[in-house]
Amino acid sequence: MARRARTRGFATPKLNFAHRNHPEDLQLCAPHRMALLPLSALRRLAGPDRCTAKAPAANELPALSSVATILGWRFLIYDKNALEPIAAAHAVFTDQGGYRLAELNEGPYVTNFPKALQAPAVRRAISFDSDDDEPCEPLLLLAPAIYFAGLWIRYQDSRKDFIRPMDSSLLPAFANAKPAEVLAVLL
Repeated sequence: MARRARTRGFATPKLNFAHRNHPEDLQLCAPHRMALLPLSALRRLAGPDRCTAKAPAANELPALSSVATILGWRFLIYDKNALEPIAAAHAVFTDQGGYRLAELNEGPYVTNFPKALQAPAVRRAISFDSDDDEPCEPLLLLAPAIYFAGLWIRYQDSRKDFIRPMDSSLLPAFANAKPAEVLAVLL
């Protein structure tokens, strides 16, 4: 990981600095799965004539779990001397059935993820003492082609799912939205 933190394409100054000065203080924490909403899926949902046709209504869209692809795992990297994560490590599936380190990154999507987890609606959903008998899973939802990232709270019953966008460029940041509403805006 230290070698990757210094190489081009994986440049992470905070992680490189922390590893050089106090590597024993680095910890991998908060593992969560990542889901990808590829551009091809967005195009397919938008329809063949995207320029003139209006976007489908939210109730016409499929469940997000049927169009998003699970990529692998993401770990937040904490420095014991910092209050927030300094980087994230992405481990993706390999063809052989294992995992490989795909990228290390820093920035607002790294620091905003713990903030999104602290939202009252998210804390209620993921707490173990919740009155709801159906467990949920927090995932990082990425649509890189349109610069979108959000915290997807995924239930077995997809009608209960919601997303907290982590950037306000397309949707209000840190406001809960149903997946169909998010897809409708992204289309």
